[in-house]
Amino acid sequence: MKSQLRFVMHPNDESSLVARLLHDPTVLLVDGPRWKTATPPTTRNLSAVGWSVIIWSPEDLAELPAEFIAARNDWYCRGEYATIQFLRSQVTGTMITEGRFAISTELAQKTTAANVECRYRLLRRAVQRTYTSSVVRWRNPRLPGTTGKPSTPASPSKPDRSLWVGPAAMAWLAADPARRIKQDPTFVVEGMIGGASFGASH
Repeated sequence: MKSQLRFVMHPNDESSLVARLLHDPTVLLVDGPRWKTATPPTTRNLSAVGWSVIIWSPEDLAELPAEFIAARNDWYCRGEYATIQFLRSQVTGTMITEGRFAISTELAQKTTAANVECRYRLLRRAVQRTYTSSVVRWRNPRLPGTTGKPSTPASPSKPDRSLWVGPAAMAWLAADPARRIKQDPTFVVEGMIGGASFGASH
């Protein structure tokens, strides 16, 4: 099973959701998918990991398999089928990035897959109960608008139905019209809630 859930999380949204995840005492966080030792360091402290995180329980798979990559002098996780990938939203100045949960389980690993998929569904349900979708519109500010004039901002897209915005992220975005969402910090395309203020200078 391959699936992903896209979201925008302010740190306050994130801390609340991760606290719920860590109600399960077997769940560990790994700063990955690369690490410097054959066995990755684990933690239950969100502040101890970076923006790319592996959610793993040794009850699903006793050890995370990893391959040594000589060119990088590090180890790369090969246990994606037993984990949830957690790419965290990042806040920098007036920008917040899109994040996601993703899984890629294998039918051959029935028990492991069932446990991982159950944990993923719990996260997905928690997000879909308290977050809001169909509120973000995207546009490329370098493209001309419908009038054909370069000075006119490009018309925004239809609301993104598959992107879920946390309540704290909604409040953060609404507090300043210059704040934007990026799928990646380097991308030109930007999103915002509503879309009525896309023409404002920033």
